[in-house]
Amino acid sequence: MRARAALPAAALALLLTAAVGGCTSGRPAPEQGPIVLATGSDLSSSGVRQDLIHAWERRTGRTVRIVKLPDTADAQRSQLLAAGQSGNSGYDVLNIDVAWTAEFAAAHVIRPWDGGLDGDFLPSVVKTATGDDGKIWAVPFNTDAGLLYYRKDILKKYHHSAEPPSNWGELKNVAVEVTNAYNREAARAAKAAGKEPPPTLYGMVAQLRPYEGLTVNTLEAAWANGGNPDATSFGKGEQIGALQMGVAELKGRLDTIMPHEATAMDETESRRWFADGRALFLRNWPVEYASIAEKLTPLVQFDVAQLPARPDGRRMSVLGGQNLAIAADSTHPSGARALIEALTDPESERCLLERGFAATRSSAYRTAGGAPHCPLPPGDAQRGEHGAGGAPSAPPDGPPPYTQVLKGALLAAEPRPRSAHYQTFSKVVQIRVSEYLDSQGGTAIADELAKEADQALSGRE
Repeated sequence: MRARAALPAAALALLLTAAVGGCTSGRPAPEQGPIVLATGSDLSSSGVRQDLIHAWERRTGRTVRIVKLPDTADAQRSQLLAAGQSGNSGYDVLNIDVAWTAEFAAAHVIRPWDGGLDGDFLPSVVKTATGDDGKIWAVPFNTDAGLLYYRKDILKKYHHSAEPPSNWGELKNVAVEVTNAYNREAARAAKAAGKEPPPTLYGMVAQLRPYEGLTVNTLEAAWANGGNPDATSFGKGEQIGALQMGVAELKGRLDTIMPHEATAMDETESRRWFADGRALFLRNWPVEYASIAEKLTPLVQFDVAQLPARPDGRRMSVLGGQNLAIAADSTHPSGARALIEALTDPESERCLLERGFAATRSSAYRTAGGAPHCPLPPGDAQRGEHGAGGAPSAPPDGPPPYTQVLKGALLAAEPRPRSAHYQTFSKVVQIRVSEYLDSQGGTAIADELAKEADQALSGRE
């Protein structure tokens, strides 16, 4: 074989110069194409989150393409996992439920968030972005905490404080007393007028349909009975009995102060019952406030408070919300990071709060003088994301009236178990608790639940 001829010295020098110049140009080739955001919420319609994305596009000249996932949470999760594990999802940013962080991290569908999160994010909310390995895997976008909605006017009419009950036992007693008096009076008035009696007023409604809402209500009931939100087992230490007692308490409420229809209720249906005047108390998320305010007058007919306290005075609810993460196979990681940072900065979080979402940063809850300024035009505040025709109840230039109650609830709230097997755990809870709520008595199902929950969290079938 004949040897190649040597390159002339001038040609060799030119090649070396080009190679060195390519390696030390200072920056990689710029990212091309739109940033693809996969989300279960329809951000392609009007609303504050879409407005924040458009504002970022105008500032940067970049384009964001939104891919709408299926409507149900299970279908969203399945699609994101399947796409991410294929290694070619085509996504850059994932808008994920806070309960999925640990699972998506373990499945290598998202990449770690380099540099951590700054101290302005609420400490409780940071936990939802943390995997069970202790690493930060996402950035909190919007959060949620369970609140107690209550009929202020009805409590006052029947000689109770306009403030809500301080603990669950008191709530049950008040609900029984007030609804009995209300329904007797309504029946007498209807009879005197020759009319049909109005719908029965029940003591409380909540989300007890066998879906994620039932898991949330079950966890809150377990914590109210001494459960430790940070524990990794329901069969050890102070956790022993907490889950069983919590489930028994849920059934006790269902059998005494709730309609049986609550076993088929989600957030929307339970909100409708309360707004239609068919329940004295409601456990729900703050995002439902605006829709209720369309029928009932805020601060007069109804108000919100933190969930009732457990015997040691501690108030807790489950954290909800969504986190933004960079897809593991993103082809636009720099742009994805820049978009996430913009959507979760102090000004954007203030916009979210003013438009009805729960913000993830402490600074968003400051009083007007020290609060970040929402850069969106006031007119955008009239385009809400609260269901059919639901516009935010807050004025365009300020936060909603429940802001400080919400902040207190968020600081006291806790994430769901941070486990890569959380979804299996949640399905176990939904099936077994639903069976128990529909049963005619007996505690065998509740007694087995703790063992099955531990098996699910640890990955054992």
